[in-house]
Amino acid sequence: MSTSETDPPAPVASTSRDRGSDLERVLVVHAHPDDETIATGALLATLVDDGAQVTVVTCTRGELGEVMPDDLAALRGRDAALAAHRQNEIAEAMAVLGVADHRFLGTESARTPGLPVRAYRDSGMEWGSDGMPIPVADVHPAAFCSASFGEIVSDLAAVVDDVQPTAIVSYDVDGGYGHPDHVRVNRVVARTAEIAGVPFFAITGGTVEMETSSGGRPSGVPALAGADVVVDGTLVLERKVRALEAYRSQVRVVRTPGGPALEFPHGAIEPVSVVETFRHVAEPEPASFPQGAGLDELGPLGKGLTYGASLVAGALFGAIGTIAHQETAGGFPVGATLALAMVAALLIGFRIQFGSRFVGVLAALGVVGVVGLLSLPQSSGTVLVPGNALGYAWLFGPVVIALFVLGWPRFGALRAARAARVDRLGHSPQSPTDLPDAKEQI
Repeated sequence: MSTSETDPPAPVASTSRDRGSDLERVLVVHAHPDDETIATGALLATLVDDGAQVTVVTCTRGELGEVMPDDLAALRGRDAALAAHRQNEIAEAMAVLGVADHRFLGTESARTPGLPVRAYRDSGMEWGSDGMPIPVADVHPAAFCSASFGEIVSDLAAVVDDVQPTAIVSYDVDGGYGHPDHVRVNRVVARTAEIAGVPFFAITGGTVEMETSSGGRPSGVPALAGADVVVDGTLVLERKVRALEAYRSQVRVVRTPGGPALEFPHGAIEPVSVVETFRHVAEPEPASFPQGAGLDELGPLGKGLTYGASLVAGALFGAIGTIAHQETAGGFPVGATLALAMVAALLIGFRIQFGSRFVGVLAALGVVGVVGLLSLPQSSGTVLVPGNALGYAWLFGPVVIALFVLGWPRFGALRAARAARVDRLGHSPQSPTDLPDAKEQI
């Protein structure tokens, strides 16, 4: 397969375990059962055929997936029953692909030593008004997106320590299409790979020219690659399709004149990917994530300090604006204009930076609280917010700005993902029915 002309990243050093230095060890990390086959089924089967040691880690059991066939209707709305069913589905799919080492994150073989085992639940998602995935309003406390970022990284690091992979494969920075669990998996894998010094390869939708070995098969595997890797899955396509057929609760394999395709719960039909592409991520990419995942990286203390700082920043902006809002220049209300612009910039900046409304709410409370407090007559008889047009503009303006900024549906987090998806697919989705349910062909 094709690689860039840059030197390949050096594989991580072998440990004292009895492993040959030339043995390829690839760790593939996904969010839910069936993601691994949809996005990387050809990669997994090809690596197994090439004699590589392959480990697949699935972070949740997909408890919130939609159940398609009516004969499995008893699983609908029953999270535990669906989780057990999907465990059986992925076991069957792994057997078809030939993967002998599959682990659920949080179980004994994929858990920080000394911590009790746990199950990370599916966080779920909803379709936003713009046709993009958004987090559900009431995320379960045991959900993958509710767990401490550090805990998840530590669990995956335990797998890395055990497997000693020469490469880790997972989602790109947008998680493929923006599902909160997918996005978080990217962040976790990027951080874990960075700490462990293991090359990270992101699933992409791009293409590069194919190179083949003298025997006609694609040459190379991810740990030996530079910037881009292509897996031609023609020889293993039927195995990938049979593995997909194991996921009867989630997808339906249909035969079309153009080849096998997948039908998803919302009715979308996408061709089964024959060629799978990946890129080497030299450094983790900064991004904003749904539900303040960036904040989660800070830990409880960091989040507490951030919340406190946002409240203080809002109070400071409120005090400065109160002092300056009556200033005019040639009749133009320069003071009130700048003060309101500062408030808008503060709240918009916090929403974009943290991908969370809560930080913005605290900043808005700081602004409104201080303005309200300073609008009261002072003990000296001074009135800082007089009852004139500028005073009323400053008294109520921050409230209007806060309602607008904090009520705006999406800021920053998924815009880049939407733009990247449109760029890859060449069209813009118009509604949730245009998209596969919680799955994306990549």
